[in-house]
Amino acid sequence: MTEDLIAITNIEPGLAPRRQKDLRQRRAVLVASFAIALVAWLFGYFNSGVEILPLVPEVLPGTVRVESESRLFVGYDADGEIVGYAAAAEAAGYAGPIEMLVGIDPAGEIIGVYLVQQRESPGFFRLIDNAGLVDQFTGQQFTADLTIGNGVDAVSGATLSAEGVAGAAREAVRLIARDGLDAPLTPEKKPIKFGWPEISLLGLYTAGYFGHKIRSSQWKKRIRWGTLLTGLVVVGFIYTAPFTISMVISLLSGFWPDWQSNLYWYILIGGILFVTTVDAKNPYCAWFCPFGAFQELLAQLTNARLYKPREYRDLFTWLQRGLAFTAVVLGLALRQPGVAGYEPFATLFDLKGTTIQFIFLILVVLASLVMYRPFCNFLCPLDPVYDVITEVRRWVLEVWKKWRKTPETG
Repeated sequence: MTEDLIAITNIEPGLAPRRQKDLRQRRAVLVASFAIALVAWLFGYFNSGVEILPLVPEVLPGTVRVESESRLFVGYDADGEIVGYAAAAEAAGYAGPIEMLVGIDPAGEIIGVYLVQQRESPGFFRLIDNAGLVDQFTGQQFTADLTIGNGVDAVSGATLSAEGVAGAAREAVRLIARDGLDAPLTPEKKPIKFGWPEISLLGLYTAGYFGHKIRSSQWKKRIRWGTLLTGLVVVGFIYTAPFTISMVISLLSGFWPDWQSNLYWYILIGGILFVTTVDAKNPYCAWFCPFGAFQELLAQLTNARLYKPREYRDLFTWLQRGLAFTAVVLGLALRQPGVAGYEPFATLFDLKGTTIQFIFLILVVLASLVMYRPFCNFLCPLDPVYDVITEVRRWVLEVWKKWRKTPETG
């Protein structure tokens, strides 16, 4: 912390006094924000976790006594007979790990499944609940194929969340088969999942990266509208997997999914971090954000213009940053990235959500008819994330240049 504070005051002498003051303030806020986020992370880390043993009767009906053997739980009835075996396991969802508890009777039938905890955005996980995905495992044999699209139905609009539920259930079944039923299953293969979603995302990043370098404004505009519409249709309505603040919190929390099954996740968030860090450009928001494209289409109907009055510019900027920072701190402290997400993406692209979410979406739609990208400019948490990356990048480059100029002594 001391070194950071020294660096804050070590500003280039050529800057005007007002700019020096502003720069010191921004960096002081940056250091303080990192410190608060670290405290929230530590609080969440040491206060997370759910006690599994009391939940075992939920998946082993008739259990009156539970014994634990490492990660395996054995349930007994009133006569001392074994009701079944239970185990909990995790798998990666869209915003973080999903933990499932599975119960299997001695004959190998799944007799209960319980969602221990999940970290998805409420809007996305509501699709899982409405589809009754968790209940689909009950009644199947432990040897059944419990993958999405085979033994378990897919859930439109929540593909990654559904795969997280199924993956956690399969892992729990495998643990019970090995340690409880003494019938180990063949190790699950994790093929690299690379298809049209990943290809589309790479294509959009490529178009955005090279598109902003085109000098012809006419061609740049055409390419940009092409990527915006593609992002709206593909990232928004088809796959419903846009960038959210929950992904940032998930990354900071250490909830990194396995790369074989989640290349899309890594390409999406990694592309933003890489291009922004290396090129100081934000390819996602300007070129293929599906919600941004939706707002721009509405603006085209009424020729809406950008609204950011100079006298309130700082107020709007810090309001936006405050919302994003609050979401990050809350998500880290609760170890629940999905809870902190406030973007109305699922409500728009799947037309499903609570009354409050629909009211919020309607307000954004109406505002988009009178001003350019109101959600992006005043509420979206990605802009503050971009600001942080840019400020850190500028700071690192400044320190690097000064270090290169410092003559060697001795």
